Amino acid sequence: MVSHWQIHPADPPRARTLADRLGIHQITAQLLLNRGVTTPTDAERFFRPTIEALGDPFMLPEMARGVDRIRQAIASREPILIFGDSDVDGLTASVILYEALQGLGAVVRIKASNRITDGYGLPQSVVTQLCRSAIKLVILVDCGTNQPEAVEALAARGIETLIIDHHVPLKRWAKPAALINPHHEGHVGRELCSAGLAFKVAQALWKETASERLRDALDLAALGTLADCSPLVKENRILVSEGLERIVQSRRNGLRRLCEATDTLKPDVEHVIRRLVPRLNASGRLGDPAAVWNLLHSAGEERVDEWLALAESAHATTKQLYRQFQGEAFEQVNRLHFRDQYVVVVSRPGWHQGLMGPLASQLAERYNRPAIAIAINRQHGVGSGRSVAMFNLLNVLQQCEELLVAFGGHAHACGLTIAQERVEEFRVLVNRHAREQLGREGLLRTRTMDVELPLEALGPAWVQDVERFAPFGMGNPRPTAVIRHLLLEVASPRTGWVSDGSVRLRVKGTLPTPVPGARYDVVAVPALQDGAVVLTVSETRLSTGPSGRAPSADTLYRRALV
Repeated sequence: MVSHWQIHPADPPRARTLADRLGIHQITAQLLLNRGVTTPTDAERFFRPTIEALGDPFMLPEMARGVDRIRQAIASREPILIFGDSDVDGLTASVILYEALQGLGAVVRIKASNRITDGYGLPQSVVTQLCRSAIKLVILVDCGTNQPEAVEALAARGIETLIIDHHVPLKRWAKPAALINPHHEGHVGRELCSAGLAFKVAQALWKETASERLRDALDLAALGTLADCSPLVKENRILVSEGLERIVQSRRNGLRRLCEATDTLKPDVEHVIRRLVPRLNASGRLGDPAAVWNLLHSAGEERVDEWLALAESAHATTKQLYRQFQGEAFEQVNRLHFRDQYVVVVSRPGWHQGLMGPLASQLAERYNRPAIAIAINRQHGVGSGRSVAMFNLLNVLQQCEELLVAFGGHAHACGLTIAQERVEEFRVLVNRHAREQLGREGLLRTRTMDVELPLEALGPAWVQDVERFAPFGMGNPRPTAVIRHLLLEVASPRTGWVSDGSVRLRVKGTLPTPVPGARYDVVAVPALQDGAVVLTVSETRLSTGPSGRAPSADTLYRRALV
């Protein structure tokens, strides 16, 4: 699919000022500006994302109220129930909170959701059980924000609720004793997922920032943040920077053994996301996340082999089912003439509702448009939606509220329940609202690059300096450059060289068959291999402007240090 190339506007005066004050190259300073880092103080925090730089947890909405209620329960020995979602974000958040409360002497119990039998959030069956129990304080983790009825039912029986959640409040949200949700009010902490919020609760409870017991929770906070694809900015950058190595060297025997079993031995973001997260999510997708919860919590050897085997079995089952559903979904999309669809909506009886999230993600990636996958079960459909950049899927679902039994989530990921007979009507309506939002042209794939550079600017010393921007991920991608008017030599479909006539660099990636004598514009990520600069090319197109070298001299794009 042809994409529109968008380059961050260059600001040479500001970049030069920031570069001079920090003693860095102007291109590096421009990369900082592109990420919203505009002052030397912010840059210091960006380049040194240490736990000591974490902000005051009491800046989060209703944190003080929630912490006071927890301390009261601990002092009076009230039993506390933590109820959390069954995905990796919910499980890591639940374990962080469970261990924090247990360490403070709380009488605490844990229960994870079963999305297959009970759906998303706190189910009515658990509400009924709680009303018959001695529990007087319930903490809902990664759910509950949009369950006012459940919170009201508990309150009517004298049971108070705290909610630690990052999902966007809808028209009528819950009003518990404390709603620790940065989307509820204010703007502090909106990058945090539920695992990050649970970490901030632990920070508030312990009144410490750099203690070893808080550091012990960094592995789970980083894991939940990466699993939820939260942007690696602000406090998330700190959690992942400090916690990534702790994941692969975890004091939790279960997590460490899982890293060994999946060959996740280096503190690498992609390895964690691609190797660990699917195995940790699989059990919850099939219904029972108990084995994974125990792997994340366990520090001993007992039963670890059993839990690892259960997690691997669940992963194998989800892979097999996913391959089947994927083929059926692609076939269905082709029948729908997807080019006319602003939002791809697929549904089928017999699909497993726990796999609709990854299926929607695959559809959104393949067709470059928002996608919703719905599993039809008896009279209802349960689905998940995934969006693409610059499109708020939750807003569109709100416009279709009259057709939905329930829905929730955030701009780029959401869930819904719908009556089977209304699915086709929903497909038409959601596409109509998307068309009104996007216009007749639909959603144009837009790629945003950091800078436009001449080939000569890509010196080894500067490219090495770019590694200081790690960890890379959502919200902080590897810096990309547009380089224009290059000659392309191809050695194989994935390797070759580019040259501007004086500088020649090796490239890898998906390369076209070059037109003799033609020049190309490329989108590339520079990296060092054996001390030499290598460009990973993700897109090329024939140059349409006049041939020539991009400006350098005393502009922003003067040659980087070599």
